[in-house]
Amino acid sequence: MSTNQEPGGRSFITVRAAELAVAAFTAIVGAVVMHGSYEQGIGWEDSGPQSGYFPFYIGMIMLAASLGTIVLTLKDWRALARSFVERAPFAHVMSVFLPVCVYGVAIRLLGMYIASLLFIGWFMWHAKGEVRHARWKVVVVPAAVVLASYLIFERWFQVPLYNGPLLAHFGIGQ
Repeated sequence: MSTNQEPGGRSFITVRAAELAVAAFTAIVGAVVMHGSYEQGIGWEDSGPQSGYFPFYIGMIMLAASLGTIVLTLKDWRALARSFVERAPFAHVMSVFLPVCVYGVAIRLLGMYIASLLFIGWFMWHAKGEVRHARWKVVVVPAAVVLASYLIFERWFQVPLYNGPLLAHFGIGQ
């Protein structure tokens, strides 16, 4: 067995790749925070610190910690060659993560109600495992959830949810 595989699966991402990716991301965030804070002012005025003073040093700490993680990862290169996540679990996570991303975009385009109707229905239709929902349930359950959400938020609590341009075109909502 190789060092980058766990028993029973194929490695998709190694620990060192995950460490480097997260460290690079947080280093970029730290640098962006430092840059934005510098533009706001990082010095002292008569009344105290300028608005960028504390965020600048938080960004500096983030950047330093990220660079430290990168150095330690490069130092322990061989030891960190083990699997972080295998292909099958990663595919399972992506089977939820990607539809959630599409749902987020769909909310903006279609509104909360239509996007939620499609999202819940899609997950019920594509449910894996032993549970297989009847077609009528894939239609009725999401519709009931959306109707209940509408009644609870829009009517009873009078808290409007984003209806999107499609429903607004028909004069429903904002």
